[in-house]
Amino acid sequence: MSSILRIKNIGTTIFKQTPIQSSDLKKSDPTYVAKAGELFFASAVDRDVKKYGGDHWKVTFENKLQPREGGVPIQTWLVFEGDVEEYRLVK
Repeated sequence: MSSILRIKNIGTTIFKQTPIQSSDLKKSDPTYVAKAGELFFASAVDRDVKKYGGDHWKVTFENKLQPREGGVPIQTWLVFEGDVEEYRLVK
């Protein structure tokens, strides 16, 4: 089921590939900075936080996102669940 994820009014949040604190990531680790109020269309959201560090969702976005470090755009990211609101689309 498709969803819309909205970034809460917290400033920014970091999408990443590993469920660790952003400050603990290596400079080469892919990240995407999402701003407060920004909307993203997701084709799949795995909410089983136990698999992703206890507080992250695995989100596959409809469009790939370009990591700020460069490289190939990535479609699936880990997102801190406390920084987003999810709206499910009903057909």
